[in-house]
Amino acid sequence: MKKYILTLIAALSIFLMPTVSAKVDLPEKTDHEKVKVYLFYSSTCGNCHNLLKYFSSKYLDYTDYFEFVTYQVDNNQDNSKLSAAVAEKTGEDQGYVPLVIIGNTYHNLGFGGDAGEEITKAALDAYQDDNYTDIVAEIKKDKKIDAKETTFVDACDVSGIKCKTADSKSGISDGAVIGIIFGVIVLGFGGLVVLSRKK
Repeated sequence: MKKYILTLIAALSIFLMPTVSAKVDLPEKTDHEKVKVYLFYSSTCGNCHNLLKYFSSKYLDYTDYFEFVTYQVDNNQDNSKLSAAVAEKTGEDQGYVPLVIIGNTYHNLGFGGDAGEEITKAALDAYQDDNYTDIVAEIKKDKKIDAKETTFVDACDVSGIKCKTADSKSGISDGAVIGIIFGVIVLGFGGLVVLSRKK
């Protein structure tokens, strides 16, 4: 009987072990300014919606390193002008969204596949780059474009996506919950073993 209980505990331990999530290694925090990840989007664009949804639960994890600055191009002529000027400067097709710009080294048109991970990696790389240059701010200033920027949360609201905010961030991590559940199960089986010995 004892062998069966130990075998059962060992089997459950293997299946209930906390799994390691695929997180990006974060660089050491420095006095470097936050990197701006510029997103030009449309409220009717499916890929824009997918990008916002992808980052809606992740962007708070990176607020020490980068921030999203969003420009909705389908309702603001100046935002559309800025998008066209940035696309021209980076060699991307004008008039298409989502357009993501990070410094002077990363630009991406569209969203799919592993683009979310690429954007995160590019932003963290830019954070560590001493030569980081904000080309969107330069273009905006040089061309005197009065574009209206909004926050990532505002862009999610426009697109009907619920974003995780600092207020809604849970105080307990997924790993802690898994650890608590695992501990309760192990203690439960331990209690069963003790009770079975008393008979």
